[in-house]
Amino acid sequence: MNSNASGHTRRRFLKATGGATAVGALAGCTDLLGEEGTLTVAVYGGVFQEVMDESLFEPFTEDTGIDAESEEQPTAEEALAQYGSAVDAGEAPVDVAIMSTVGVLRGLNDDLWHVWDDEDAFENLQYISDGLIEERDGGIASVGALSWYINLVQNTDVYEEPIDSWETLWDEEYEDSLGLLGLASNSFLLDITAEVRFGGQEILEDRDGVEEVFEELADVTDQVNFWYENEAEFQQRLRDAEVPAGMLYSDITKVMQEDGAPVQSNFVEEGSVLDSGSWVTLTTTEMEEEAREFIDYASAPDVQDTLAENLFTAPTIDREHSELDEETYAEIAGPGPEEAIVPYYDLYLEEEEWVNQRWEEFIIG
Repeated sequence: MNSNASGHTRRRFLKATGGATAVGALAGCTDLLGEEGTLTVAVYGGVFQEVMDESLFEPFTEDTGIDAESEEQPTAEEALAQYGSAVDAGEAPVDVAIMSTVGVLRGLNDDLWHVWDDEDAFENLQYISDGLIEERDGGIASVGALSWYINLVQNTDVYEEPIDSWETLWDEEYEDSLGLLGLASNSFLLDITAEVRFGGQEILEDRDGVEEVFEELADVTDQVNFWYENEAEFQQRLRDAEVPAGMLYSDITKVMQEDGAPVQSNFVEEGSVLDSGSWVTLTTTEMEEEAREFIDYASAPDVQDTLAENLFTAPTIDREHSELDEETYAEIAGPGPEEAIVPYYDLYLEEEEWVNQRWEEFIIG
């Protein structure tokens, strides 16, 4: 799909939803049972689903003859619970799903995902960045689907100069001005603080170190006007300059900008946060071969480039395999993944309950 068609899709979606986009448009649990003989794939809703239908699902069916349809995935927690119950019952509400890195690991711990024993099953695996391939028991458990950056953003009617340093979070000039993601496991503010104030994420490897990071992070709260979990709520406040700056997904911000909002996404000097979603296949699917073909198709460089151009997400293939021009690549990926902050996912997986408790005490309480 060309850029003009993509822009039309995004603008149509934004107007239809009053500003809700992509991740923020995720619904509650839906009936994910697909038609018999059709490969069903759970993906993020909203503009993601619209663009994927046009740029991935329709071409895949045309090129392979395999009927495939997207289903809007519930939130990560709801999806994991739903998939867990289904697998326990020997059912497959979907065949393939996009899951966050933490979701992939949690699902593996519960034996929800099929592990592909033969690496040669995926011809296009050679193009995917190594960090976006999860291996388990000598096989492939998940393959990178798409990546996104959490950037610093601003309303340009209020702030003309780019806000592009995480030090802004501690800057009294921005007192009561920032909107920040409201969970430890989606804001990754612990990782940001560790990198910016402690020289690296090694400090997050034990509880004493995490406590130090929380102490430093507590000084950020004076600058925060709005802790949010629903991106759509912050988008509107950012657009209206009610909350004139903060952190937000770069792709969502660029969708807003394309629609005429006075907003700007800034890749951060110390490194923007890079997070990813990966393809997983439920162990109970009866369409294992079709799922393999779909994941392999979605991993092809030309498909990854098309999704990146139309969604402003970052491709999961190594830069050398992408044919995006330098200007386009820089717009969606900044200086690239090598300069990004990649979350220390083990913290949110192994210490989830404790981290959430400390988060409430230090940040919310």
